[in-house]
Amino acid sequence: FYTYLLDTQGDTVNTWHSSWPVAMNAYLRPDSTLLYPHRSINPVMETSGVGGAFEIKDWNGNLIWSAEISDNTYQHHHDVEPLPNGNFLAIVWENKSAQEAFQMGRVSIGNPLNAMWSPAILEIQPVGTDEMNIVWEWHLWDHLIQDANPNLPGYGDISAHPELFNINYGVVGSFMGQPHADWAHMNCV
Repeated sequence: FYTYLLDTQGDTVNTWHSSWPVAMNAYLRPDSTLLYPHRSINPVMETSGVGGAFEIKDWNGNLIWSAEISDNTYQHHHDVEPLPNGNFLAIVWENKSAQEAFQMGRVSIGNPLNAMWSPAILEIQPVGTDEMNIVWEWHLWDHLIQDANPNLPGYGDISAHPELFNINYGVVGSFMGQPHADWAHMNCV
């Protein structure tokens, strides 16, 4: 798999090689390194846009950092966004059990996995050659509302709170016949 940097005439300025397909887009950072999100070897959720792993390569294509976000808590997918401080934002699914979802007011989950993967955004600080720190995070789960059960968190008038997301919006089921727990899908940061 190759990433090409082209000039305004369409001529190739540089090329980077990876053994893995890109998750969505590769990004040239201000220091001329390439941030390359890609599919992990064993993603915890199989669906469109799954990533889970990251590489940073220097101008000459040498690997200078790599790490994964693909476990029972988070699964990276689709996009990343490089930041001026050298960190990057990554879209992830955050695993929530059916029990956790029902305790927040979800009425039904239509998948055999008994889970609901909710969107989150993490700011990742690359450390060393294969470690990372999560230095900031945003979770959709912290901004929910529901009108199904007044005895559960987030109960209220949904139309009066456009800043909150209805936990009962949409289905949590399957994609192209494959069971998964994707909900409230995001594609880019």
